[in-house]
Amino acid sequence: MVGESVRRRFTRIIVFAILIIGLGVGYNFISNLFSGDGKDSPEEALPQDASYVWIEGPKSKKEQRFFFLSNGNYFGTQIVTENFKGWSTGQSTASPLVKAIEENTINAAFSDSKILFGLIKPNGKVKVTVNEQVTKRIPFNTLSKEAIKNYNVQGYEIWYIDLSELAQPKKYRIQVLDENNSLINELLI
Repeated sequence: MVGESVRRRFTRIIVFAILIIGLGVGYNFISNLFSGDGKDSPEEALPQDASYVWIEGPKSKKEQRFFFLSNGNYFGTQIVTENFKGWSTGQSTASPLVKAIEENTINAAFSDSKILFGLIKPNGKVKVTVNEQVTKRIPFNTLSKEAIKNYNVQGYEIWYIDLSELAQPKKYRIQVLDENNSLINELLI
């Protein structure tokens, strides 16, 4: 009899603990679905706390990435996400803008734990690879002439790669290759 009573109490405690954990997980899930700013479009959800020049990047059904130039000397990326409430500001990463990039040279790379990205000033038919995977590129030619002049980014392009595409996400070998796949520049991080 005593053993059965102890077993019932133990079962009640386990059921109660599972119920409390389930309620906590459910509350967290629901609050994430309805949190944020609730803007109608990704562009409306972008921060307005500084002087930004926005460059549209990759997007999925629930997430839009933008690259940006800011306050005359910053370069970075901003994510906006969609939930039931609308579009909201997400993760952002910024770094000082490298002012003088030599042609076909990678000076630095940045990451927000989802992508690896940076700047290049290409000359000729070159490609940027990370661990032998070809990156995607976005030219700055869509920016206004004033923005290109103010940020001194004439001829620059953004290169980026989704980290999930890389087999070894701990070390990165970033290469600039010419049209014959000959190495022009390399950065190891």
